[in-house]
Amino acid sequence: MRHNRDVKKLNRTASHRKAMLRNMVTSLFAAERIQTTTAKAKEARRVAERMITFARRGDLAARRHVARTVQNPRVLKKLFDEIAPRYTDRPGGYTRVLKLGARKGDGAKLAMLELLGKDDEGRKKKKKPRKTYHEVEVPKSPLEAWKKTKEAAAAAAAEESAEAAVEAEAAEEQTSEEAPAPAKKKKKKKKE
Repeated sequence: MRHNRDVKKLNRTASHRKAMLRNMVTSLFAAERIQTTTAKAKEARRVAERMITFARRGDLAARRHVARTVQNPRVLKKLFDEIAPRYTDRPGGYTRVLKLGARKGDGAKLAMLELLGKDDEGRKKKKKPRKTYHEVEVPKSPLEAWKKTKEAAAAAAAEESAEAAVEAEAAEEQTSEEAPAPAKKKKKKKKE
């Protein structure tokens, strides 16, 4: 059984896989962007993010730990001096994997593994403003609820009676204005 074995083997022996991931991570820190297959990019991302987290600590033990993976001294210096300080306020997620489609020769799925830039917030979804509905105040006790409904009913009744009075006055004015005028008789012309 393989309980809690979450590492992808990538069809390689353990030593080959470790060496390949070390090389990929070193290249990633040197160029800040590499192109590889999707499965390799996802595995290299795990290693790279751990190395950046160690580099953020910045102490000697962290430097020695990272030096086991990043074996190029120039790249190690770049990681501690330039890359790690970039992510001091970021709690993780220093890289992104962008899928590029299929490779022409063998159809393997390609991906771009890159470090997030200095000003890069990542690809966040744009938040749409939520619909706002009328706010309903929730009463604390049933007695308050009863009082609020009674007050609301009284206010609605007063408003209705005021509207009815205004409508009645408007109707009276219309009837007085529209009172029929005395009818005029038309004179018929007699034909001679």
